[in-house]
Amino acid sequence: MKLGNKIIVSFVCISILIATLGIVSHWYSNSVQNQLLKNNIETTNFVQITADIERDLYQSLVFLTAIKDTKKSLDSETTIDEPTIGMLSQSFEKQIVELSISINQVKQFIADSETNTTLKYSYEVKRLDESLVFYTSLSTDWLKLVDEDVEEANALFNTSISPYFRNRVIPDISYLRNQAIEKQNNENEQLTSKLEQANYVIAFVSLICIFLSILIALYVYRSIAKPLKKLNNSARKIGKGNLDEKIQVTSSDELGELASSFNSMASNLKKRTLARDYLDNIIESIRETLIVTDIEGSIVGINKAGLEMLHYTKEEIIGTSVKEFFDLENMGDVYDKNNKNGSVFEFCLLTRRKNRIPVLFSEVELISGTGEMVGTVCVATDITERKEADEQVKKSLREKEILLSEIHHRVKNNLAVISGILHLQAYETDNEQVAKALSESQARIQSISLVHEMLYHSDTLSFIDYRSYVNDLVQAITSMHINESKNISVTSDVDNFSLDINKAIPCSLLLNEIIVNSFKHAFEGIDEGEIRISMKEKDQIINLVVEDNGLGLDDNGMKKSDNLGTTLIKTLASQLNGEYKVSAGKNGVGTKVEITFKK
Repeated sequence: MKLGNKIIVSFVCISILIATLGIVSHWYSNSVQNQLLKNNIETTNFVQITADIERDLYQSLVFLTAIKDTKKSLDSETTIDEPTIGMLSQSFEKQIVELSISINQVKQFIADSETNTTLKYSYEVKRLDESLVFYTSLSTDWLKLVDEDVEEANALFNTSISPYFRNRVIPDISYLRNQAIEKQNNENEQLTSKLEQANYVIAFVSLICIFLSILIALYVYRSIAKPLKKLNNSARKIGKGNLDEKIQVTSSDELGELASSFNSMASNLKKRTLARDYLDNIIESIRETLIVTDIEGSIVGINKAGLEMLHYTKEEIIGTSVKEFFDLENMGDVYDKNNKNGSVFEFCLLTRRKNRIPVLFSEVELISGTGEMVGTVCVATDITERKEADEQVKKSLREKEILLSEIHHRVKNNLAVISGILHLQAYETDNEQVAKALSESQARIQSISLVHEMLYHSDTLSFIDYRSYVNDLVQAITSMHINESKNISVTSDVDNFSLDINKAIPCSLLLNEIIVNSFKHAFEGIDEGEIRISMKEKDQIINLVVEDNGLGLDDNGMKKSDNLGTTLIKTLASQLNGEYKVSAGKNGVGTKVEITFKK
């Protein structure tokens, strides 16, 4: 049965008991009281009737006495203003009639009383009736006698009627009335006793009702309090961490459903607690600092790694604003610029002693199940060792850069020495071909030396700015092939890009050979000319074009050149993994050399 139904049924039972007790007690009390009232009324009516009979009897005796006295006065011839004997006789007879009516009323009342089994005065009434009949008969005979013999009538009245009236009739009527009053008192006492007994019975029944009500209340109490006590004890055990606690479900009411729900809650809580403990263990085992804040930015959770890094205890740090540990003063607006949801950036945290710890920092919003932001999660990875390692690497790199720079400087100097030696050798020789070959070798060495010089002066030792290099190389080659009898100009259009040393040296030698070849062979017998150099970079592809407006290709479609220069150009193009193509220049004038290779 449901708990609500139990309470309703219990309330209805108690109400029925109380209502039944009230109805029965009210009915019984009213019954006894009505009986008392009825007896009082009956006895009062009976007493009234007997009083009327007694009054009528005295009145009849008064009339008889008046007749006697009147008769005596008439005999003494005394004149008085008294009723006549006839009128008195009529009054007496009328009174006798009324007395007879009253007697009949008494008989009828006795008959009704016997029917109701309340008043039973048959013997007394019969005796009174006999006395009244005798009194009436005696009085009637006396009235006849008073007309014949007054003296004898007076003697009869004084010796028979008056004594009989006082000694028999009046005592009978008084006795009847007293008996009625006495019986009324007895019956009233009996009814009062019954009423008292009824009160005792009602009190006893009330005690029984109270006892039954207590039993019902105890039943309802046990149905509610005992399961609630079990729930309370189980809740305390669960509150202390005993998630294996179960409540025995013994009923199917609301408390039974509550117990089942409580068991389900404990089971789910155990699963979630195990999952949370597992997650907490994972979080505690993470070496990165993990800080959880509320919507106000106050710390509500931090793992062991964070406590160790910041040198705080959990009790000290909980409730503290997380920004107290941010090095905002030295980091400037790094936090505001980079603090995007989930972005990672370098930052610094402050320890308890205000020491700065470099970290990789990220902060994400913590969203509840309803989609509202309830806080943030900050993750910080200590990169102190990495920063120190980076500094060590940078220091080592700086040392290596200095060493490489010194190497390039020494190589450049050595190449300059070799170039100077070749120049001196060319100057001292008388053979024009030898001097020319030495000059060409000197130019090649200078192109390589120029690469090392630019590497020496550049910020990086791996790449050179090739546009600046081309300009310097063109200037160096032009200065070596100045001819006062010829006006040959060199123009360059080079994109701004860099080449590493593995590409720069072959490309430099290649460019040197093409330009030198143009100076040597393209303008034989021509006083003026132009050499145009173009280097364009697109999608990591370098396109090198050297074009002149000189003599152009020979009859075999080949550019006029020496065999060594041509061989070097092809070999160097092959080292660059590039494509080498020679064609006629613009409008069929001159020669165009085009080399394409990957950057």
